Amino acid sequence: MKLVAIVVLYQPKLEDLIRNILSYVNDVDLLLAYNNSIVCLDGFSELQPFRNKILQIGNGENVGIATALNAAVKWAEDNSYTHLLTLDQDSYFYNDHLTIFKQLIVDYQMDDIGVYAPNLDNRGNLCFNSNSKVLDVNDTITSGSIFPTKTFIKSKGFEDGLFIDAVDYEYCYRIKSLYGLRTVIFPEIHLIHEVGYPKRILFGFMTDNYSAMRTYFIIRNHIIIWNRYPKLFQKSYKITLIKLHILNRVFKIIIGEQNKIYKLKAVVMGIVHGFAKRKGYYKI
Repeated sequence: MKLVAIVVLYQPKLEDLIRNILSYVNDVDLLLAYNNSIVCLDGFSELQPFRNKILQIGNGENVGIATALNAAVKWAEDNSYTHLLTLDQDSYFYNDHLTIFKQLIVDYQMDDIGVYAPNLDNRGNLCFNSNSKVLDVNDTITSGSIFPTKTFIKSKGFEDGLFIDAVDYEYCYRIKSLYGLRTVIFPEIHLIHEVGYPKRILFGFMTDNYSAMRTYFIIRNHIIIWNRYPKLFQKSYKITLIKLHILNRVFKIIIGEQNKIYKLKAVVMGIVHGFAKRKGYYKI
């Protein structure tokens, strides 16, 4: 396995970012750090031993997740890497789990697998509590996932028009529906990955506290892929979208979040543009 990884950087907390990079940089042949905002890693002494393994790309312009990932896809193809690991800046592998993950992929390599994924640990809660060695799933998030580079020749990579959010689900659904390629999870491999920015508000309620921009893209893009892949988009996601991301979110924005007007506008425009199948960047 010749493995290149990409971590997409957007206004990261630098201490956390360095810790996260150190959790996986030893286990990759090259790490691409894509700057979606102005970030310089050169001055951090902790990363100096790995300076020949870390390449910063991107000019600081926020091009979104999909376009950044596609830059890594092209790099992997042009430089004969067999696999691509995609990472969020706030994710890291538990202990030596990436080492074990790579060996499991080698042992379990099959032509009909398009995505290999870890088990997500969100604030101590695992997505899957299973004794199975491997699980077939409809989808997974990009962070922590490893993709055989040859798959991208068929799939043409990630959908730039989605910008951020649901880029991962759309990719899994597309390769499954068009090419019969599977997404599999190894439950024993843990990736620490926190969802949202939880904040306690009035009356003891908790909110994910997403920005107006993230609110818009979450709603818009999930409506788009629900309509595009109605049989693959899971019932639980449909409930989450309607109940949590729209109804509950409006209530929590009103009673306890800042920038209420922008966030409420984001909810409305996300719904309208989702059903209109609008893609690309939109500024709230």
